[in-house]
Amino acid sequence: MMLLLNSRMLGIGLDGRSRLGLLDKLQEKSLTPLIRSSRQHCYRQALLSEDRARELEHIVADWHDSNSEDLYLCGDVICRDDHVLFLNFGETKDGGEGLTAGIIYEPDTKEPLWKLDSFCQLVQDTLANMQNAGYGGSNPNEMPEWHPTPSAGQRGLNRMMATLDRDAVSLTVRQESTIARIRGAEFLEDVNARDYLKRAFQIFNEGASPRLLMGETESMPDFSVERMISAGLLKQEVLVSCRKTGHTIFRLPSADALAVITVSEATCSECGTLISDEKIEDAHAPTRLANALLEEGSWLVTRIHALLRELGLPESEIAIAPPTGDGNAHLLANVCGESFLFVLRDGDLTPNLARRAIDLSLETQATYLIVVATGTIQNEGRVRLSEYAGRRARRGNEIEVLILQGASALTTELPAIFERVSEEVIARQLCELDANIGFNLSRMIIARSQLLYKTNLALVASS
Repeated sequence: MMLLLNSRMLGIGLDGRSRLGLLDKLQEKSLTPLIRSSRQHCYRQALLSEDRARELEHIVADWHDSNSEDLYLCGDVICRDDHVLFLNFGETKDGGEGLTAGIIYEPDTKEPLWKLDSFCQLVQDTLANMQNAGYGGSNPNEMPEWHPTPSAGQRGLNRMMATLDRDAVSLTVRQESTIARIRGAEFLEDVNARDYLKRAFQIFNEGASPRLLMGETESMPDFSVERMISAGLLKQEVLVSCRKTGHTIFRLPSADALAVITVSEATCSECGTLISDEKIEDAHAPTRLANALLEEGSWLVTRIHALLRELGLPESEIAIAPPTGDGNAHLLANVCGESFLFVLRDGDLTPNLARRAIDLSLETQATYLIVVATGTIQNEGRVRLSEYAGRRARRGNEIEVLILQGASALTTELPAIFERVSEEVIARQLCELDANIGFNLSRMIIARSQLLYKTNLALVASS
């Protein structure tokens, strides 16, 4: 089960009492802090009552903040049904970047960014009320605004968007999100389907009979023309050809359209024979959708974009570059603050493609470079990418380079890659809280999600 993370930062520092006060206010709103409530339980057990547990907590917290290098409370987490909210208090106002609020969520969590924004607004309003009441913290008249937490992924998106026309990007995103394109692109993962369509376009452009393709499908056991029709990549037609010259006279959408022509007793312009006496056969013609998807490997962009959305990435975390006309394509995704650059080609991985991928990774400063080619992975192109990764590592600016052959390989491997990266990011984000709770907090959250996922599957299976 993959988890995603997003966070915001508020340029404000809180002292020890203000941190406890904020968590008190959140708990009053049924947002129970896990670490804080665990400690409160400890104090109640120590006193064998609840009467003076808060007083004991303040005594311990004040001593800890005054006599230890580490503050009593570095942050906390709040567990909800399908997500976890967290707070990292950072350092004090004199030495830190400020308060970080974030959400860790599953791909099927509804409106995670809205939930994060609502949580941030609640925290900000609570702090403002505390300051107005003289509770501590910053000047209430100088309350800052939340902003995205600085990350390689966000910086990469910003760099890429700065080089693109926003209207063109918006149009591209709307186009890639259409159900018909997504369904057609998924079907085109099959190399047999792509080859069949390319041959069909060639034959139709030459005006030849589509029956030339009939024998080619016999050696493709998993191939189905009917499935291509249902996916909107082929359409059925009636083809009328001159028996004498073989010239195509009409391509008609249905037998009804043919009946209209034959009733009128129309004749062939080549030989003068009645249309009803000419050669009539059923045909399968490529559609406009098929043409749009095959053009410059557009189907590959659509497929990758759909896969990213299926894995739970918000649209705001994906940037698609419009087609460049050279047959290559690329897009960039911000995954838990890490920058993933995808360089795509419906063809071979050549040295030129490798060079282009390296240039783009330098422009965007991506931390992960994934090159997807549907054709042959040429050794020279692979070596160039490997040497580039090695140079980056020697300079202390590592980049992980992955070379995948075919969209199906990406469909198989990308979830595992994202899962590994998200676990690493969550561990980095929450590692400072491990000492506060006494165990690996990130591992607990990941295991919690896995257990809940299994429970939900069991409930669905039993219903």
